[in-house]
Amino acid sequence: MIQNKLLQWILFTGIFLFASCTAMKYQRINADMSLINLGMSQHTVVEKIGKPNMVVVAQSTDDGPLEVYEYLRLEYNSYTKEHENRPIWVYFVNKEVVEWGPGEDWQMDNAITQRILDRYRRQKSSTRR
Repeated sequence: MIQNKLLQWILFTGIFLFASCTAMKYQRINADMSLINLGMSQHTVVEKIGKPNMVVVAQSTDDGPLEVYEYLRLEYNSYTKEHENRPIWVYFVNKEVVEWGPGEDWQMDNAITQRILDRYRRQKSSTRR
């Protein structure tokens, strides 16, 4: 009798922990990118859509730190009829959002770094006018 109750408790606890972890995973993965805007601070982005799944790159530049956060969105693929994780990268320069979009289309090299920094400089110069 006592062994049965102990076994039931262990089974219930295991199922509860598994369900909790699964719910947390999907909550993190389904980041709502419509909640962010250009120029938004890194802190505000994390408050609105959560911590990133990964920091893709962090490097120092003359304009301030350049960081790229990766968020995963769970999206339905109509061709495969399955749900898939789609990486979305958010680019920050000097802790401000400069750009975001599909992670699989971008690679970190000097050309992309320069493009991001040029966009940041244009945004800053247009807000000063």
